Amino acid sequence: METSAHESPQTIYVRTLGGFSITVDGKEINDNSNQSKKPWSLLEYLVVFQKKDISVNELIETIWPDDPGANPGGALKTLMFRSRKLLDPLGIPPQRLLVQQRGSYAWTQDINTVMDIDQFESVCNQVLSSGGAVKDPDQLLAMCMKGLDLYKGDFLPKSEYESWVIPISTYYHSLYQKLVYKTIELLMEREDYGAITSVCQTAIGIEPFDEQFHYYLVYSLYKDNHISQAVDHYNHTLDLFYNEFSISPSEHFKELYKTIRNKEQGINTNLDSIQEALREEASSGAFYCEYPVFRDLYQLERRAIERTGDSIYLCLLTLCDLDGQVPKMNVLNRAMEHLNGAIRNSLRCSDVYTRYSVSQYIILLPTVTAEKGEMVLKRIIGNFHRQYNRRDLSVEYRLQPVLPWERKNDMEAAL
Repeated sequence: METSAHESPQTIYVRTLGGFSITVDGKEINDNSNQSKKPWSLLEYLVVFQKKDISVNELIETIWPDDPGANPGGALKTLMFRSRKLLDPLGIPPQRLLVQQRGSYAWTQDINTVMDIDQFESVCNQVLSSGGAVKDPDQLLAMCMKGLDLYKGDFLPKSEYESWVIPISTYYHSLYQKLVYKTIELLMEREDYGAITSVCQTAIGIEPFDEQFHYYLVYSLYKDNHISQAVDHYNHTLDLFYNEFSISPSEHFKELYKTIRNKEQGINTNLDSIQEALREEASSGAFYCEYPVFRDLYQLERRAIERTGDSIYLCLLTLCDLDGQVPKMNVLNRAMEHLNGAIRNSLRCSDVYTRYSVSQYIILLPTVTAEKGEMVLKRIIGNFHRQYNRRDLSVEYRLQPVLPWERKNDMEAAL
């Protein structure tokens, strides 16, 4: 944040978006150190709610919501001392910054404090309100870019699970998404696809699960004639959303992809070049594909066995804890990566598998019996446990023969 010529050199600048820092006259303190969290939490709370005196009871309930201990008042005094020590590098007496009054504490009102969230909210209010004062398109875009630059990340990310932080973080995050949409709208009118690409790349780094950000990134790359990059990012988005949520992109995103592929392929009568484009990069192990592709391959195999009578099994592997529940996300993600590797390295290169849900993979095993299928699945599970030795995780399996449509219908009728 810049200091204008008319501002006092004693202006305090506070950053809360993307991290927490306090800066005065070029001297800064921030929460990047590995020091205890609670002194920072107390300091954050007092700074964010700087416009009011905060009672001792409110601070105790905020800092120790579950167990304030036998002497909460004494604990708060000790913590306040530690919070003030954090302020020493700023060169202002800490007692002047964290002010104690009868029965309450407050952040100083004697020195001007500029908060990034106030600046960010002010920009958003001006550019997002329907009756906003800013009408000039150039000025409007400049203000949007200023707002995006202010939003370095979510509100107090190191305190994101604190109950008082969550609603504030959600509010500013929502404002940020709306500001990104507004900026893209203005840039689309100018057909400035390079700028849209840059805005979307930054936005995805902050909010990776907003499909519209991915959509406009793919669209801008396509319009800027970066076709291969657009296709690569679409495939990345496909993987991301399916692996995290077991969902596919929206229909309008799929339509964009079809448009891009049609432009990329064009008309070609040279089979050699078509085969070269279809060629798979050298790889070993089973073939992993996204669920929509797996579904198509399953249906193709099912059609084939109506004619050939071959034996094909559909297999399901489920990762769970010892209670049969889905593991915690931090454990689950790493374990699923290891299970993916175990599947890939335990199967033939002609075998196909995909991720079915957050904790499941499904596999197509052709030309095997039930007994051989079980042997294969047990080999996968054994390899998984050798790679990822956690006794609190289990992999359960099921397998079932894939039947032709006629046989399946006959069996269902018999039941």
